[in-house]
Amino acid sequence: MQDTTKKQWLKFFINELVSFTALFAILGGIIYLSFRESIYKNINTGLYGQRTEILRSQKRAKVGGDNIHQYQSRSTPPPTNNATFRTNALVFNSHGQIENSGMIGQGAFAAFQGIKLVKRNLNQVKGLEITTSIGSRESNHYFMTLLIKVPKTSANPSYAGKYVLILQNIDADLLAVQSFKKSLATTLLIFWALAIAIAYMLSRMSMRPILVSWRKQKEFSANAAHELRTPITVIQNQMEYLLTKPKRQIMDEAVSISTALDEVNHMQTLIKRLLMLSRGDANIVQIQPKNVDLKSWTHKITNIYQPLAESRHKHLEIDTLDTGTASFDPDLMYQAVVILLDNALKYTPEDGLIKLATKRAYNKLIVSVSDSGPGIPDADKKQIFERFYRVDQSRNAKTGGNGLGLAIAKFIVQQHHGKIDVRDNLPHGTTFVISVPIGQGRRAATKK
Repeated sequence: MQDTTKKQWLKFFINELVSFTALFAILGGIIYLSFRESIYKNINTGLYGQRTEILRSQKRAKVGGDNIHQYQSRSTPPPTNNATFRTNALVFNSHGQIENSGMIGQGAFAAFQGIKLVKRNLNQVKGLEITTSIGSRESNHYFMTLLIKVPKTSANPSYAGKYVLILQNIDADLLAVQSFKKSLATTLLIFWALAIAIAYMLSRMSMRPILVSWRKQKEFSANAAHELRTPITVIQNQMEYLLTKPKRQIMDEAVSISTALDEVNHMQTLIKRLLMLSRGDANIVQIQPKNVDLKSWTHKITNIYQPLAESRHKHLEIDTLDTGTASFDPDLMYQAVVILLDNALKYTPEDGLIKLATKRAYNKLIVSVSDSGPGIPDADKKQIFERFYRVDQSRNAKTGGNGLGLAIAKFIVQQHHGKIDVRDNLPHGTTFVISVPIGQGRRAATKK
């Protein structure tokens, strides 16, 4: 790649990589926030469920002579001395002291004994961190808490008129969130690495048509300049030669003048074809379908090329199998057929046969032009419709070809949503077949 194309490719690559990265980041953020929100929603649901249970609690049987509510966790058994918790409830008296310490367990109570009653947190979900010690080892535990005030009318005197702090351990939940966060980050990292590879391939694919277009444009400009330089050089040489013979009469230099005029005509044809292709590339050329009488349209072509073929000692055979009207652009299709006939006349030897056939088949106009020339090798058949492509450079130089005719013919046929093919005309020669849709039209009786 050249510097310009490298910069363009790098721009595509960066844009696509940034797009993938932003997409994965947004997707990962949404998934992570949704998962975390779901975890905390479940925690809050548990806290409010415990609050409902306490507020609806009934008087329990006395345990050990104490009228204290035996609060049982719904998820895990009561904590042991290693202070592993799930859900607990602390009941505070009017002095802010914990009353149900005996039901919590000494290990757990040792962890909870530092908890103070903060009345301003009433009915609010708050976070709480507790540090426990096992020997010289300390560990932190995290809780979500909800402080409630039990009405004095409660049936359970253990709660009646007191503050109850519901604590739900969220160590496992936080661990799950952290594990999910790490897994998600690893997954996004892997996908980001894949995104680099995908962005690289997509940027290369995006650059491919640009490179092809740039190469074709470069070749087109170089070939056009070469084709225009040849007639201009001939004309210049002839004019310079005539300037060296100022006293000569026109009749004496008719050959030089004729040569210059031929090159002018050749250059005009080339310019017209270049203009048509450039307008086609810019989507300026548009077909103008009309109802065309097939017989009159075919005769217009044959009236020109029949005498032209005879003057070159070649035979032109016309085979019109269908008449009536059809819908297509008569001028553009005329130009396409003329291009094929010009090539047939150029490459058919003297006393050779050229055949023009037109017919309608399945609402399509089929036009074929055959010659008895040297034919086209199979290796060149796929490339002859490319601009400036020539099967034989020396032969085209002699016949005056510029390699644009077949490209224009293909362009015209494609504008009609048709196709053009090249085949061998056995035993020798070439056949070009044009097939374009023409609609229903009006079909006349075939004359025999």
